Amino acid sequence: MNVKIVYCVPCGYLPSAENLKKAIEMHNKNAKVILEGGKNGIMDIYVDSKLIFSKHKEGRFPEVKEILPKVK
Repeated sequence: MNVKIVYCVPCGYLPSAENLKKAIEMHNKNAKVILEGGKNGIMDIYVDSKLIFSKHKEGRFPEVKEILPKVK
């Protein structure tokens, strides 16, 4: 399973992205999680190229408890 977390560099979202990455890796040892810098307030999470969370669409940051079930 490939997980990509795209986060806003200028906004300082890297610590949030790193925390989510760590939680996913602990939850699913087979998940390959990569972080990708972006801009414009982005915080998007993809699993196998499918968008599973978008901060822009949801209007908030993702919660670990809602992401982990999607990365089984």
